[in-house]
Amino acid sequence: MAAEKKDQVWTKRLSEQDAAGGLRDGDVTAPDQRFRSIFESANAGMNTVDGEGRFLEVNPAFCRFVGYSSEELSACTVFDLTHPDDLPETRRRFGEIHSGLRRAFNYEKRFVRSDGLAVWGHVTSAWLFDSHERPLYGVGLVQDITARKRAEERLCRALVATRQARDRIGAILEAVGQGLIVTDQRGRVMHLSPSAERLLGVRQSSAVPQYLPELFSDGRVAQRVAAVMHNPEEQNSFEFDLAGNHGNPPRTIQARVSVMRDAAMVLQGFILVLHDVTREREVDRMKTEFISTAAHELRTPLTSIQGFSEILLSREGWRAEERRDMLQAIHAQAQILSMVVTDLLDVARIESGAGFVLNRRDCRLTDLVQQAIFHVPHRSGRHRFEIDIAGDAETVHCDMVKMRQILENLLSNAIKYSPAGGSVKIAARRDGEEILLSVQDQGIGMAPEQVQRVFDKFYRADVSNSAIEGVGLGMSIVREIVHAHGWRIWIESMPGRGTTVFLSLCGS
Repeated sequence: MAAEKKDQVWTKRLSEQDAAGGLRDGDVTAPDQRFRSIFESANAGMNTVDGEGRFLEVNPAFCRFVGYSSEELSACTVFDLTHPDDLPETRRRFGEIHSGLRRAFNYEKRFVRSDGLAVWGHVTSAWLFDSHERPLYGVGLVQDITARKRAEERLCRALVATRQARDRIGAILEAVGQGLIVTDQRGRVMHLSPSAERLLGVRQSSAVPQYLPELFSDGRVAQRVAAVMHNPEEQNSFEFDLAGNHGNPPRTIQARVSVMRDAAMVLQGFILVLHDVTREREVDRMKTEFISTAAHELRTPLTSIQGFSEILLSREGWRAEERRDMLQAIHAQAQILSMVVTDLLDVARIESGAGFVLNRRDCRLTDLVQQAIFHVPHRSGRHRFEIDIAGDAETVHCDMVKMRQILENLLSNAIKYSPAGGSVKIAARRDGEEILLSVQDQGIGMAPEQVQRVFDKFYRADVSNSAIEGVGLGMSIVREIVHAHGWRIWIESMPGRGTTVFLSLCGS
């Protein structure tokens, strides 16, 4: 009965169209039984719709696809079942049919099932027209591609996630300060981070797919890399010196090789991490020199103090002049010892972040300079101190003890680095709200690279002369005191022409 009813509906529709003069000569006026059989039994959804999109006929497969019965669909249009996001495209295609621009179309769209679930269908539609080129009805074939589209969506999400992960890894490699080189299981380079490119002076485009040892021009380094890759479990890190390139100075590089394995512990490749440890090794060297120098600087005055005190205690009958000379020697060596200990304590305070607590007050600059001259050790007749302080530059608002420490350091350096003697001139002039103080000697002077490092901790301008005392902390401490006051300090010097230290101080 259902088949008879469908035939009647189909025949009625065609008869109405024929009565309206819509059918051409030779058009089929009754349903073809073979088509009916295919239509009803097809696994793919099939339907016929009129020019307004109303369903004329639907097969069981299409009903299952959209979840509606044929009776329910007879009251629906194509647009009722179309997902809102795909509705504009569906209307556009129907418009092209009515305007005669298209007689068939083939595209993918989403349908909304009766349960509200969106499903994907691949729609193929062909249309019949009357003698006036008006659309009579269209025959549509709808294939369910929901599973494929969802698989594509999962794949797209996976690709997006992979791309995002790759971008994140790339960003990490860009940001990481250490050089990173990744190889395959045979040791061929697969990736160089920008830091590795800069360290080695090579581009990734030229490094891939070279073998890792080939990136190093130094044959000894290449052999070392090859040896570590051959047996990374026993020796996975080493250091090497890298020659300067592209204007960069020589550097010390620490290399560490790690093995990449998969879940089954199968070798997948190697990761070489390069870390520039030049500064750390320089600091280690300076600290070693400092410990050695500090031990010497502490031992020398202690030996003198111990020796003179033992002489005074072991013998009686020393003349007053002799006792005074030995006591003066003990006092001078105690001063030197005190300065070394003070420097060490000041550095410890600076390193801990405690800084300096300043007790500021108005001080007379000439008095501070004279006190500093009196306390500077190793004064001799070869050095002359000249004080030239203008009257309007006499008063300085500062911490008196720290200001004298600055002056003692500067004057001590002027004497130490002027072994031939000469004048040491201390001058001060007012410049607006500031006082420009200078300490000038006629000593050995410094080269520009030495001037740049003179404020570094543990740095000594002339390490070749062991007779020059000091542990290389004085100028570093001076700079910290100057900055704590809010002042400025700079140096002008030339080899063989002496050195001048300038301080820009706030006046009273």
